[in-house]
Amino acid sequence: MKLSVCMIVRNEAARLEGAIGSVRAGGLDGEVVVCDTGSTDDTRGLAARLGARVTEFAWCDDFAAARNACQREARGEWVLWLDADERLKLGSGEAVRRAIADRHTVAYQVIREDFFSHDRTDWFSEMYQLRLVRRDLPVRFVGRIHEHLDPAPVELAAKMGKAVRVSGVRLQHWGYTNDRLPEKLHRAAVLCELELRDRPGQLYYLVELARSLLSINSPETRARGIEVLGQAAAAMLEKRRDAKAPSPMAASLIEQLLALPGQGWVGIDELLQLAERWFPRSAPLVWAAARTHSLRGDWALAERALRKLLHLLETSSHDRYMSFDPRVGEDALFNLGVCLVRQASLGEATEIFTKLLGSTRRAEDARKNLAAIAEIEGRFGG
Repeated sequence: MKLSVCMIVRNEAARLEGAIGSVRAGGLDGEVVVCDTGSTDDTRGLAARLGARVTEFAWCDDFAAARNACQREARGEWVLWLDADERLKLGSGEAVRRAIADRHTVAYQVIREDFFSHDRTDWFSEMYQLRLVRRDLPVRFVGRIHEHLDPAPVELAAKMGKAVRVSGVRLQHWGYTNDRLPEKLHRAAVLCELELRDRPGQLYYLVELARSLLSINSPETRARGIEVLGQAAAAMLEKRRDAKAPSPMAASLIEQLLALPGQGWVGIDELLQLAERWFPRSAPLVWAAARTHSLRGDWALAERALRKLLHLLETSSHDRYMSFDPRVGEDALFNLGVCLVRQASLGEATEIFTKLLGSTRRAEDARKNLAAIAEIEGRFGG
């Protein structure tokens, strides 16, 4: 058997048919293994009726343990991981077949499209996920949440004379919609605390814990979130001289610190330098840099950052290791117009605001700015 599609689920009867159905629609041969972690709805029965092989795992607040248990049940040469709130994008079945036919590759990144609304198919961002892996690769999942493979497949591949590649496979994910976010944030906070209790000091989980607590935003969680953010900043600063970031999550940490008024752990200029050195193609960080320059009134640097961001998005050359709100491109264009007005470049600003008249979000602001430009030109000459 060439492929096992593996899923860990609990109380996912409402979404399971869509996930498994997308695999069937892709024409993929092989098995679907559903590992249930304690459902009280019809998840297990529905999975069986949909042709999946159902196993059970006693939940122990550890996603890595659940994934390892699920993979032990797999029989295919390759494992494709799929969550219940995801779909294999139509047309990706052929990309899966091409990928698993390559004998020189041991694992693949897929592109996951993260949707922010159930009724907006155009509102999503993209990020890489390592989801397609040879089953015989000597790795295991670690981490109670945001689990990852250890040893890193890319390191094993180098020793084996093989490769980890980016595939043409795409998954579609609806996990960040407003109806699901509160539950996910609270779960993430609990599991990150447990992970850090087990293995203290991990920068990745310090940042994830701080993000979750600050997003919940109660007085208690905010105080704890600020405390953890300070611990994360201290851990990052120990690596401040390194050429490479200590963790991909350092990008999110820098973004959080730039957005936190008055934080005294890291200077703004050093944060901007670290962002440019470690993550020069991170769309959220370039956007954060533009916002920082604007708040400082440095319109030339803000303009430069905004042009860089728009170029990254237009050429699809931005990093895809962190998800971000895809509306940032439209916001960046609007703010570029504002920067140009501040620097008296009214011609290009007019072009930008005229273009934004077709925007559902920015049309009114664009009209106001066009009126302001017209008034300036009327008073001082075009």
